[in-house]
This record gives sequence, C-alpha cells and structure tokens, in this order.
Amino acid sequence: MQIVLDTRGLQLSVRNKCFLIAFEKKASIIHPGRISSILVTAPCRVSSPALILAAENEIPFIVCNGYGQPVVRIWSPGFINTSQLRKAQYGFCSSMHGLKWAKSVIQLKIAGQIDNLQNMAEKYPEIKTKVLKATGEINVQTHRTTATCVSTDDMHACIKTIRFVEAYAAARYWSLVGNKLPPPFAFSGRSKRKQVDLANACINYLYGMLRHETETALLSIGLDPAIGILHRDGYKMPSLVFDLMEPFRPIMDGVLFDAMLKGQLPVNSFVVEMGNTMLGKDMRKALVRLYSHMNHAPVLFRNRSNTLRNHLLTEARKLALLCTQS
Repeated sequence: MQIVLDTRGLQLSVRNKCFLIAFEKKASIIHPGRISSILVTAPCRVSSPALILAAENEIPFIVCNGYGQPVVRIWSPGFINTSQLRKAQYGFCSSMHGLKWAKSVIQLKIAGQIDNLQNMAEKYPEIKTKVLKATGEINVQTHRTTATCVSTDDMHACIKTIRFVEAYAAARYWSLVGNKLPPPFAFSGRSKRKQVDLANACINYLYGMLRHETETALLSIGLDPAIGILHRDGYKMPSLVFDLMEPFRPIMDGVLFDAMLKGQLPVNSFVVEMGNTMLGKDMRKALVRLYSHMNHAPVLFRNRSNTLRNHLLTEARKLALLCTQS
C-alpha cells in the first residue's frame, strides 16, 4: 500500500524496525513489508532513521508540492543497476528503433483519448457527430506519422511529425471533453503550467502522481529517466519519464472524468490565488484515493487487465529489453 502523509504536523519515525506515524495523541505502526511507497503532500516531520528504513526496503519516498508534482525523491542505491543497460539505452534513444518505440506510445495515447471521447459521446449523444468527425481527422493525422517515418531516415523530421500529431489530437480531445464536464469542472482548454481552472488543477495533480510512479518503474529496472526521445532534454526534465507516461495519461483522464460526472469529488475544496487554482485538502485526498484505486484494482491496458503499477513495470521491462536488443 501507499502511505500518504497529508496532514500538517504528522511525524514519521521508526520503532522496532517499523514505521511509526504519529499525530497529536494518535499513533500507528506499519511494517515496511506492507508499504509500496511513501508520499508526502503536507509539511511533516520525518526522522533520518525513517528515511534509512525506506531506503533499506527499497520504498520510494516522494515529497510533492501543492500541485502534486514531485520535488524531492529519495531512493535506495539498489534501484541503480549496471551501467551496461544505460549505455545501451543511450544508443537506442538516438536510433530509428527508439523512434519506432516513441511513435508506438503516442499511438497508444491517441487510441486512449479516442476511447474517452467515444465514452463521452455515449453519455452525451448530442456530441456524437463532433466526436466522429474529430476521430476521423485524428486518424488521418495519425496515418501521417507512419507515412513520414517510413519514407525518410531523418529522425528530426519524424520526431517533429509525431509531436505535431500528438498536439493536434490533444487539441481536439480537450476541447470536446472540457465543454461537456459538469460545473465547476467545465473548461475550454488544457493548461499544463498555470492551473487556470479546477479541472486542469485536478488533471495536473493526477499526472504528478503518475510521474513519480513512472520514474520509480524506470529506476527499478535500471533505465536513466533523463534520457528520452520525444521530450526535450534539459534541467529538471526527466525526458524518458514523460515519454513513457504518454499512453497512461488517458487512463488517468477516464477515471477522473468518471468521478466528475458522478459527483464523487468535493467541488468546494479549492482556492484561486493570483490566477492559479490550488486544491484543498479534501480534493487532494479524493484524488489520491482515485489514484490508489488504480494501483489496487485492475485497469485495462494493451487489452490486458492489471494494476497501473504493474503495467508501468511491464512497459519499463519491455523498453529495457528493446534497448539491449537494438
């Protein structure tokens, strides 16, 4: 299970080789063997023995900011495998083999977005015509990537085409979905950096949790999270994490849209500060529950049913195998 420290003033320490979580006059003891990760979303006190115990048991320890984005990550050196795999990875990510993999993850992402659009059209028949039109136009652009990447060995041109198709599909997807969500979640467009509305703040928060799960999967296999293909390299840019996340984003979206449509989220748990929407504690708790459910109940990916965490580990292992075989 994932431990979430989401209350200001909580204390995490160690007693009898177990984690001790204390707040005011309440305390609980949890054996490290039961814990898959520790997520901190509020100011807490954490002892150094607790960090050591997490590292010894290879339990990822992540501290997030108010947007759900990981800002601190502590992991065991046991996550770092031999350099041989990473050397193979560097060659793979600059090859046409790597580009083929990158194209496949974007195609999976777009297929997931189309599934979400079709599910929305079933709930709102009045947008069915628009969804059919958008799906057709997205498919035409998707075929473009295949044609372009088959007819040229220019890796830069292929990456540019894949990015264009991904952005084109995303624009059609978000405009159709955003207008059909109920108040106060309805929105006009996707905003990644500035959380201009409640829906975008919720999406970014879930994506933040997906990001740390994806990075953990890559590190546990021994891949370098910073060396990817589609996303640019740079400071604070775990390019491969963002690449591998792509096909899983629509899964996050579908679960979130369903919760919004069913009225399962606390709509009053947020504040707007200088144009940014900040989620309240109740909303953050609700989103953590949604995400946690995907790590305990099976979700469908590549026509296979498994937990989100296991799907990510499987994809990371497949990628590592491709790196060593190319």
